[in-house]
Amino acid sequence: MDGLMVPADGAFRPVTVEEVAHYKKFGWVKLEKFVARTYADKILGIAKAGMGENGDRNAPPQAFSYFNPLTMHGLEHPVLGPVISQCGKSARALMARKAPIGIRYFTDFYGVKLPAKTVSDRGGNGSSDWHQDYAAAASDRSGRMVFWMALTDMTPDYGTMAFLNGSHRFGVMGHFTTYGSSNLLDAYPELLDECAPTEHMSYEAGDVTVHSNLTVHAAGLNITDKPRWTYMVIVNPADACWNGGPADAFDTAGLKLYKEMDDGRFPIIA
Repeated sequence: MDGLMVPADGAFRPVTVEEVAHYKKFGWVKLEKFVARTYADKILGIAKAGMGENGDRNAPPQAFSYFNPLTMHGLEHPVLGPVISQCGKSARALMARKAPIGIRYFTDFYGVKLPAKTVSDRGGNGSSDWHQDYAAAASDRSGRMVFWMALTDMTPDYGTMAFLNGSHRFGVMGHFTTYGSSNLLDAYPELLDECAPTEHMSYEAGDVTVHSNLTVHAAGLNITDKPRWTYMVIVNPADACWNGGPADAFDTAGLKLYKEMDDGRFPIIA
């Protein structure tokens, strides 16, 4: 496998000390030029081969309202595998645990936000309002990270990410479905007294934002004429255990209560 997974020199870069400090303080960080543009182009080519030029080929009836997903499980893939490995190394640095805890792979997938004006009865063209990711994870501890990679240049009108600075320090605030037609900030307006929202981000191809599963975040509508092409890698601290509850994103069959999620689907990668 290793022989297939050696990218060209300069395809990736490590995180910096300053980026680690930013993540610790704010619960998110932007890694500019984390992946070289030429390598991001390869990742985009794989997406278009599977999803079509418009990113809507595979939208199932159960597609998310806010983007069209395509799960890859790309650990062994000659292009995606090195990206996942680099995310794992970077996550370990960003996690900054004093205990020698590794990073466990969770999943990787494309998330294509279709233009809002696209007529779709299968979703993929909506927005995701302010929320946390933690409550959907069935994990006994926080620490999960989402690496959110732009595969093309994109401005806020593509429906990019925004974050609530420092919100990861305020604990768990509920599953996103519990707010009804409202959002997390309607339920916890006091957060805005201490946590300033960022602008929705602009990205160049290969830029990545990383956020904690406790960080409150949102992504708007894509009001352009083009799909928003993103690739996401999600990782957990290696000591995260199943808390016994159901999970939104994976089958918990085979997991053991309060034991590490190490049943083969979630290997340690860093």
